[in-house]
Amino acid sequence: MRISKLLFAAAAVSLAGCDTVPPAPGPIVPPAAATSLTTANKAPFGTFLVDSAGRAVYVLEGEHMPEGMHRCTGTCLAVWPPLMNANPMTAGAGVNAALIGSMTMQGTVPHVTYAGWPLYYYSHDTAQGDTNGQHVTDTWGTWHLLSPSGQPIRPGGGY
Repeated sequence: MRISKLLFAAAAVSLAGCDTVPPAPGPIVPPAAATSLTTANKAPFGTFLVDSAGRAVYVLEGEHMPEGMHRCTGTCLAVWPPLMNANPMTAGAGVNAALIGSMTMQGTVPHVTYAGWPLYYYSHDTAQGDTNGQHVTDTWGTWHLLSPSGQPIRPGGGY
């Protein structure tokens, strides 16, 4: 009886380290027209980056490349789908083309970056102009809109 309890305990400990979270669905594919980054302006945030369809993009505090870690993985990608684009993004009005880049994310289509920040959408933004992800703090960290200068927009209008 004691051996079976030990075996059960050992099995429970070994299973505790297993990742039981189902894989996240694929990233939300931006509308076909989303081939550029441009800007929008909304109080109290001021001017921030959006895709060409007017959808706000966000950055995760502390995930600046190259020194930042890529912390948004797994279920995070269902809540914060990355801005992916197989072709280079172009710069719309108010956007510095030299700051647009990309990085490979888990061997997929390039993840668009701006000033070294990987860009994400927020799944709770359902309409053009929504900014529901601004200053959300969740399991993965704190999220911000991004200014055209490449600085996160923090509460109080500061960078």
